[in-house]
Amino acid sequence: MKVFVIGAHGQIGQRTVEKLAAQGDQVTAGVRKPATQAVSTAKNVSYVAFDLDWPVAKMTPVLEHQDVVIFTAGSAGQELLKIDLDGAIKTMNATEKAGVKRYLLVSSVDANHAEKWSGSLHNYFIAKHYADEWLTHRTHLDYVIIRPVALTNDAGSGDVNLDKGSDLSASVSRDNVADLLVKLTHRPELKRLEITVSDGSKSLDRAIDELSSAAWDL
Repeated sequence: MKVFVIGAHGQIGQRTVEKLAAQGDQVTAGVRKPATQAVSTAKNVSYVAFDLDWPVAKMTPVLEHQDVVIFTAGSAGQELLKIDLDGAIKTMNATEKAGVKRYLLVSSVDANHAEKWSGSLHNYFIAKHYADEWLTHRTHLDYVIIRPVALTNDAGSGDVNLDKGSDLSASVSRDNVADLLVKLTHRPELKRLEITVSDGSKSLDRAIDELSSAAWDL
């Protein structure tokens, strides 16, 4: 499987690249500065320049000939409009123009629940929400939106809960999120889904096996 990871230098992005490589996929890691941001030394990983400031026309040829595009980029609250909103939408448009069908987006818990937006994260939720809305209503991509709860750097347990709800008191390790992304690259039948993920009680394989289009009220 040929997989392009956008935001490959980020915390989830780096984990995802390494896990895809270990699985045997051919990984293209998109980063702003390949000369200094290349981390993985796996033979099946190549680093290329990819900047969310670019116009769609420049992004498109870089994404051609991929099977899956994974968006893991984030501005850490610094450039929400440029990165988390406009940058994400441009990659969706470029993915379609490149002829790639499958697109996995790392969003946020409660991005789809405006009544829960408050405090310092309000603008963050707004950016994530409208990026999600563009993906679901303005593209024909075979998408999955992954909404992690509070992220940690704990070692991945491999046990998760996948549902359509949310629980801000829960947490999920970045390892488990990366493992979920890797699993979903090889489950093309799971599409047009919005999934909240937290650390939980089911093995990742079991939780994914239980997913089906009929099980979700989208």
